[in-house]
Amino acid sequence: MAFETTDVFYPLVTGKDMGCGVAYLRISRQDVLRPFDKVQHYRALEREVHAMTDEGLGGGNHFLSLEASEKYLYVLVHTGSRNLGIYMYQQNCALLQQHSPGQDWLPLELATPDYVREYERVLTYAASRRQQFLAKTYDFLLRNKYVQAGTSVVADSCHNLLEFQPARVIHRKGSTQLVGDSEVVIPLSMSRGSLIVKPNRWDASLEQALWSCSHGAGRVLSRTDTLKHWHSLKKAEKDAYRQHFSELLNRQGDFESSILQEFDFAYKDATALLATQPFLIRCDQTQPLVTVKFTGV
Repeated sequence: MAFETTDVFYPLVTGKDMGCGVAYLRISRQDVLRPFDKVQHYRALEREVHAMTDEGLGGGNHFLSLEASEKYLYVLVHTGSRNLGIYMYQQNCALLQQHSPGQDWLPLELATPDYVREYERVLTYAASRRQQFLAKTYDFLLRNKYVQAGTSVVADSCHNLLEFQPARVIHRKGSTQLVGDSEVVIPLSMSRGSLIVKPNRWDASLEQALWSCSHGAGRVLSRTDTLKHWHSLKKAEKDAYRQHFSELLNRQGDFESSILQEFDFAYKDATALLATQPFLIRCDQTQPLVTVKFTGV
């Protein structure tokens, strides 16, 4: 969802996790020394990921993953501003109570330079957290001889923010900001991987979309129907998921419901996604290798 206003702004539209986004670190295949060994190193990677920042990945659909395409290995991370975002959310609630009780909007004049600077600080903090995850995961891969040192490429995108422009405010919630020719990640599903895309700046529909694209594939099944679908699968089909994503199994040898809800059968495919956004250029598509999640808050 992306929309714009010129006289008010909606400080709660991006919720408690303002600044949430997805970043990647891309490694050339020629610098990959061997496939990731889940048996030897998954638990070690998981422990390190959860200790990479003071506030962790966060729950819900946040994740860190290793994904691969024909030419590249990617480290991907989806996370946001955590406690700093929650703090500003609480400040926004207080402003609403003071100036617009019972509403979720504020007069644009309250978006003072000090307010905008504080908001930008939250966005910068969220992006810096993603950079920490990428750099420390890359270091893990180097130390354990999965990759050799080479030239890596980093890209970052945000899908939960207010963009204060001179004549308007653009609100993005679950809508990825497109900037220049920069690539962004659109996760397709936990078991399908991700699309790497960039904007076609010459497409007229790009401005109509407010330089925004979807931040995910879009669900075809509700969370409840996704669980029903899982239970309808044959044992062999379930076992194939268990074998490929063994690192995500619980102690009972099955997947938690929060993980099942992110599997491929719950989401649209890449073709359907791109068909509705003709201003996107497909740069790459990945397959998931290893995924780290955290079910806490």
